[in-house]
Amino acid sequence: MKKLLSLLAIVFLAFAGEAQNYFETKIKHDDNIIRDAALVLETLDHGFIVSCRTKFIYQNDMLLKLSPEGEVTNSLAFQIDGKNIKYCGLFKDNGQDDEYIAIAVLSNGNTSQSCVRNEIAVLHLDAGLEIKSHQTCSLGENVINFLSKNREMPRFVQEDSGNFFMAAHCQMTNGYGYLYLRMTPNGDIVKMEEDYSHDGEPDQLMALFERNKAEKNYGMIRLQNDGEYYYKIDSAFNATRIARLLNTTIKTVQNDPQQQHPDTTFQYAYMGGYMTTYDEETFLLTSPGFFLKHYGGILGWNHYVAKINDSMQALVADTWDCIRNTGPLNRVIANVQALSVTNDAIYHCGVNGLKSQTQGYVRPEPSEIVVSKFDMNLNLIWRRWYGVNDDFYNVNTILATEDGGCILAGYHAEAPGYYAYYSYILKVDENGYDAIGENVESIAKPYFCYPNPAKDIVYIELSPDVNCQSVELYTLDGRLVKTCHGASQQTTINVENLNAGVYILKIKMADGREFSEKIIKE
Repeated sequence: MKKLLSLLAIVFLAFAGEAQNYFETKIKHDDNIIRDAALVLETLDHGFIVSCRTKFIYQNDMLLKLSPEGEVTNSLAFQIDGKNIKYCGLFKDNGQDDEYIAIAVLSNGNTSQSCVRNEIAVLHLDAGLEIKSHQTCSLGENVINFLSKNREMPRFVQEDSGNFFMAAHCQMTNGYGYLYLRMTPNGDIVKMEEDYSHDGEPDQLMALFERNKAEKNYGMIRLQNDGEYYYKIDSAFNATRIARLLNTTIKTVQNDPQQQHPDTTFQYAYMGGYMTTYDEETFLLTSPGFFLKHYGGILGWNHYVAKINDSMQALVADTWDCIRNTGPLNRVIANVQALSVTNDAIYHCGVNGLKSQTQGYVRPEPSEIVVSKFDMNLNLIWRRWYGVNDDFYNVNTILATEDGGCILAGYHAEAPGYYAYYSYILKVDENGYDAIGENVESIAKPYFCYPNPAKDIVYIELSPDVNCQSVELYTLDGRLVKTCHGASQQTTINVENLNAGVYILKIKMADGREFSEKIIKE
């Protein structure tokens, strides 16, 4: 009997050791500098390293070590030769077990006019943030500084060899241009090229990704005066402009009433996009988009993710949050990394309630995080919305984790007032829920209501993995005014004839769960 109990105890501990925790962590930094969580990396012990960038370009960024439960176990505010560090990348060290590489640029000065200069620092760390070594390399006197619009920084991609490829928009002695380089994990520059084609200060680097590992070429999105363009960078560091993304058709739905949104064409919008690698020949593209209904010429706005080939042809796509509107929706994608791809799933992250990725520090508004999980054919598995009260959220990065879930990093401010900003980290499981245990309440919602306030129609977007029993609309004094039984994935409630004021929307699921939402009728 004792042997059996001992065996059961061992089995229990084994399972407990493998179990992952899901959490929501808000961090106000002890030095009272406003920072937001920008990059995240999972360590071998299933904890996390998070870089927290500052609101102002001249202040010092910080690294945090989080346990698997989301507890901050260490922090690192590091300077090199008295210069502040601005982190651009977090990577696993291919040559060392349980060691990691943080790449940063260095910033001189302590005023808003200070610029990020022309030096790159490479730090080798262990999982506890102890620095094993660091090296700084100068890009030469021809590079004046990295541009810092919207806290724009160089982008890095890690190659299979362990080397890093970098693209950066710079001010150089010959004008504004792009700098491409390959460097070793120790910070030694292998190859560097300057690119002055399409020269101009308004240019901005939006995304960088690996197109083909074998051929060592890359793709990127660059924002220019007349819109965003997809560029291809070959192994010799020649950049070729391929297409203007605004001209990209995401999908066309034929005039079949049985299809969702029949007789409609979906296209790329102009509000910022993100790309990442799917396989050796295709990549994923996401951004806010617009749609046109052929009959009647009705315009609207939506969100999408699409698989694109090098000819900018969309092979398959999913669209959601489709609403007729006279102007762009207040929805953006995560502004550093909006997609994370594994062997069997694709994670997408955005924010509802924001007009631009940089909104929040000056004028925060109520917002919600939205995360979608797709299979490899872009079939939606689930979609979850996260947020409480009228709090403000913005997300920079999403990263799929080894346990099948994902972790999000960004920033948060509490309503009312939004006086304090926090670095914000949210870890969810493979089903999109952020808490476990019978007595723990999750902030995840399997639905989203928009627009709110509403004039005529309220749309209820439901995740495909839930079964909605009914949707009911009540006055504040409890009077039922609208009801819909057996709601579909996208359900509408007509409020055009209701009096202006506040109503309570109640959504009842077949499994017994109930959700309530405050709806304002204009």
